[in-house]
Amino acid sequence: MKKEALLIGALACALSLPLMGCNSTPTASDNGGGEGQSQSGDFDAIATYYGQWHGAVETSGDSVYGTMGGEEAMLDLYLNDDGTCSVEPVEAHADLLTDEGTWDGAEGQIVLHLTDGDITITVTGGDTAEANAADFGIEGFDTILFDFYG
Repeated sequence: MKKEALLIGALACALSLPLMGCNSTPTASDNGGGEGQSQSGDFDAIATYYGQWHGAVETSGDSVYGTMGGEEAMLDLYLNDDGTCSVEPVEAHADLLTDEGTWDGAEGQIVLHLTDGDITITVTGGDTAEANAADFGIEGFDTILFDFYG
């Protein structure tokens, strides 16, 4: 009985190994491409950060059910693998910063070099980051939160 269980387990592992590389949804830490290196030479900022990042602010308010919370989409940030970038507000917030420029990164940080100046974004997790909301023209909020979309 134990031999059968071990054989079935080994067979399941062997069959699943080729499928592990089939995940087609990239994350901020595993999307490929690009040759950008940080100054340390070990960290590949383009391979780690390039792609679309979606920015939102945390909202809260009162309702008949109590305090409610959520997020409101504000803008999309596109970090291209050629080192260029663009900031595009969502339709509901077309009055926010729209700009393009270049970007670079280091472990835990992305720096946008835009027409209106530099903006530093702090990476808080593999697929999450945050920045000063006012840097993007967002009033009334301290922080804008970013999620990596691929």
